[in-house]
Amino acid sequence: MTRLRQSLLWTGLAGLLANALLAALAAWLVTSGRLKPLLPYPTIVLLLVAVFGLFSLAEIPIMIVALRRLAIERQGNRGVVLGLNALYVFFAAVYGVPVLLLSGHLGWGFLLCGLGVVRLVSSLWFVRKPAP
Repeated sequence: MTRLRQSLLWTGLAGLLANALLAALAAWLVTSGRLKPLLPYPTIVLLLVAVFGLFSLAEIPIMIVALRRLAIERQGNRGVVLGLNALYVFFAAVYGVPVLLLSGHLGWGFLLCGLGVVRLVSSLWFVRKPAP
């Protein structure tokens, strides 16, 4: 494993941990009764999940291209690439947590937050330095 890939793994895991902590906090707020779901209607929940899920999936190739370009351009971009990788993996929570808080449906919210794993794998698989 190259040094860049190892660093991508660690920053991605940090983003995934932040994702999980935010999702756990949102789930606790909903299950403890401290926050009542505003949109408990199944049709609206499915529409919300579909829209947020499509946005989350559509963002993956765009971010992979951006991370690859930054990694290729020059060695000085390494810190930016690693920081963006952590943010990229974490950002799945930005789509999943509103579903948790608005609908109270843990399954759909955790599924959207779980796309952080897909993001981590995609960055490990596709972001690399160019071959010499």
